[in-house]
Amino acid sequence: MRADDSPAVLYVDDEPINLRVFDANFRDRFKIITCQLPTEALAILANRGHEIGILISDQRMPELTGVELLERANEIAPDVLRMVITAYSDVQAVIDAVNRGRVSRYFVKPWIKEDLLAALEDAMRIFVLQSRIREIEARMLRSERLAAIGQVSAGIAHELMNPIAYMSQNIEALRTELKVLAEYVSARLQKQRDEEVEHTLKELPQILNDIETGSKHIRQVALGIRGHARSEEESTEAELADVAGFAAKLARSEVKQRSKLAVEGPPVRIAGGPVQVCQVLLNLIVNAAQSLEGTARQGMIRVSWELEGDWVRLIVKDNGVGIPPELQEKVFEPLFTTKAPEVGTGLGLAICKELVGRMGGEIKLHSTVGVGTTVELRLRRAGA
Repeated sequence: MRADDSPAVLYVDDEPINLRVFDANFRDRFKIITCQLPTEALAILANRGHEIGILISDQRMPELTGVELLERANEIAPDVLRMVITAYSDVQAVIDAVNRGRVSRYFVKPWIKEDLLAALEDAMRIFVLQSRIREIEARMLRSERLAAIGQVSAGIAHELMNPIAYMSQNIEALRTELKVLAEYVSARLQKQRDEEVEHTLKELPQILNDIETGSKHIRQVALGIRGHARSEEESTEAELADVAGFAAKLARSEVKQRSKLAVEGPPVRIAGGPVQVCQVLLNLIVNAAQSLEGTARQGMIRVSWELEGDWVRLIVKDNGVGIPPELQEKVFEPLFTTKAPEVGTGLGLAICKELVGRMGGEIKLHSTVGVGTTVELRLRRAGA
């Protein structure tokens, strides 16, 4: 007996009685799809090709011959195995055209049920095995690419640590030197005031503080990258409002030319390191900003959260172009992306999903083409 999710056999014949006979003989063993016109068969392959394992066609039909249909089918769905049924008088023509349509088998009318059944079962086993091989190859390729990315990430983290150390040391030295300079200049300003110099003296310490905050964050990111490459995990907490605000600052360059950005929610501490939470939010905000390309309306990105018992429901919502339904299940797969190579790598949402999972949370995506996308996270409250 066939499984409901097994690949289908698509049978094409311009004679309705032949379709009924084929369906009656093989529907108990295979999922059968039938149609009378070659153009209809091509449309089925274009829209539902992932459901089809075998295409079998009559040779003499209006619009296209069986071999011509199979030849076009090879371009639309090359993985589908193809067979043709022909009258005895057309055998030589079919044999001559086998390579064009890449036909795996042909049968002469009237076909014998046992022979055709055995051929269909063999072809279906071959199709399933080939599909599994392609899936394994894709997984191996993805694993190799991810392993290479992990090695590169560890190297980048290592290279970042030395300049960050120089920055940290020089910030302290600069702060000390600035204090001496400020005392000297302040004495001169008491004799001769200069508003621009006074303003600069007030601004310089804050600029140094911002540089120090940035260097500390870069250091934490580098440590996070190194820990990620080594599969290290941390059990820490973060104040969500602070992290969300900082992520919004980091994303400012991506957002400011495209959209308004709103961040709002009550004070709450969540279970998860601030660097990891910031990385998730930064990826989601940047993705939202990039989705606004090509829309004529004013862009709007909203980051908000609310408390739900021991959980925090965090939402990142945009009014961008949206994601087609058939792609929404794939967006969290590593290396899958709909963006151009210079824009996206296909790792952002995959990293988000992994980090949220490490924190014991969940992530979901809802999207409507032309309306926008909402990414919803459920994160544990600290101590819950």
